[in-house]
Amino acid sequence: MTLIQFFLRVSKRSLVLPVLCGVLSGAASAGLISLINSLLERSVPATAATALRFVGIGLVALVARVASQLFLNNLQQEMLQKMRMQLAHQIISTPLRRLEEFGGHRLLAVLTDDVNTISNSLLCIPHILINSAILVGCLLYLAWLSPTVLLGLLAFMAVGFVSYRLPMSRALKYIRASRDKQDGLYKLFEAIIHGIKELKLHPGRREAFLDKNLTGLTSELRRLNVLGFSLFSAASSWGMFLFFAFIGLMLFVLPNYGEQGGAGLLVSYTLTVLYLQQPLDALMTNIPFLSRGQVALRKVEQLSGLVEGLSESARALPAPRASFTRLELRGVTHSYHREREDSSFTLGPISLTLEKGELVFLVGGNGSGKTTLAKLVTGLYSPESGEVRLDGVPITVDNREEHRQCFSTVFSDYYLFDSLLGLAPAGLVPRARQYLERLHLNHKVQLGDDGSLSTTELSQGQRKRLALLTAWLEDRPIYVFDEWGADQDPIFKTVFYEELLPEMKRAGKTVLVISHDDRYFHVADRLLHLDSGKLRPQTEPAPAGARQLAS
Repeated sequence: MTLIQFFLRVSKRSLVLPVLCGVLSGAASAGLISLINSLLERSVPATAATALRFVGIGLVALVARVASQLFLNNLQQEMLQKMRMQLAHQIISTPLRRLEEFGGHRLLAVLTDDVNTISNSLLCIPHILINSAILVGCLLYLAWLSPTVLLGLLAFMAVGFVSYRLPMSRALKYIRASRDKQDGLYKLFEAIIHGIKELKLHPGRREAFLDKNLTGLTSELRRLNVLGFSLFSAASSWGMFLFFAFIGLMLFVLPNYGEQGGAGLLVSYTLTVLYLQQPLDALMTNIPFLSRGQVALRKVEQLSGLVEGLSESARALPAPRASFTRLELRGVTHSYHREREDSSFTLGPISLTLEKGELVFLVGGNGSGKTTLAKLVTGLYSPESGEVRLDGVPITVDNREEHRQCFSTVFSDYYLFDSLLGLAPAGLVPRARQYLERLHLNHKVQLGDDGSLSTTELSQGQRKRLALLTAWLEDRPIYVFDEWGADQDPIFKTVFYEELLPEMKRAGKTVLVISHDDRYFHVADRLLHLDSGKLRPQTEPAPAGARQLAS
């Protein structure tokens, strides 16, 4: 898809006014040059009426140009908002696995650089329209003055266009390569943000990162951009040289071939062609920006392609289910690539049943597939084979979003929002404040009447407690906790395992806990052991007393 097609698809009606104003401004500018030539040739008298005509045409050109720019500025911001919202919806509608494979750094590059580049390229349109109208008007005026001069100019323009396209195509390759490298730059920026402690503590690592990784990539980006824009500049300069060559031919060759009209007409030719230099230069100056916008649009289309045919249902959903009876996994499998080991890992086939009111622990070594299984259970991942059933109903793309509303989760890589988003704060704030006190967070975090949290800048253990509070308030029938106790002190581990989890069970909630804390396994109704993606036979947890004797 070209940029023009994209703009027409997004805001076809909104483009009409700036386009018309741009064409009107260009036509008025071409009219001015015609009037100026007529005044210079003395074919039009310099009367007050002519002066008023000159002022009127000039005002039309000015007002139309300003109006075109104002309309387009408003359209640019409107389109920028639409693009951002559309991309946000697309990302949320994309299956989680596809997003993880695409990479967060690429998403960030599209949402920041590419969206802004496309919207900025929209601002080139009034300049292109205005200068195109000037170009057409001046060419028509030249045709009226002398068809011979027009044919000569068109021949030179054809040579200029062909010779301009060759370096342009090469420059565009460099711009595309530069944009591909930009994804890697965002990945390095992510490394700086998330790895700042490690970089500060290890000078050798810091210097290697800056000198090898960052310097190498930024140098390559600089090289590609310099080559691309140098070719753009060279092609533009070559076009201007051809213009002056044509003017030289008019001045030194045309009179020798007996072109009628004398010196006055030659002045009109020269003045008109000189005036054409400005719109042509403007057109060639805007082409690099349009080229960058076209490259950015292709990146946005790649992101849009992630959801093509895979978009998850975004229809209006019923209220979350208050209860369920049975959740079943029947022969479920899921495969993914392990980058560190450069191998493929397959989870399953897994057959598992979770009943209402059960407290189940999922245990196993690192990399055994526990978190992946939790994502399959919650509907964040789709099984490659087998099926998930909720109360006997198979979970498909049509009802997967409804299925997810059965779960409240705190994954190990959870995100903590700064307010109780999606929850009605009016009825929950008093209860939430009680939970804050119970979790020993009331002295750190204050909860506003609108559900806003005064801060999320807490220790890792405190942040997990705040995430637990949010999950608690959601009041879903199934809870999933992924290594929640890993960052808690012994006191809060005991509170979580021996008070909070049994309390959820008594409330009729089903709780799936991923844990390595074997001293609390006795709390569970069942233990599920994962070993290299396979589920071992289920076992009953040992009583607390037996565990203490064994230890």
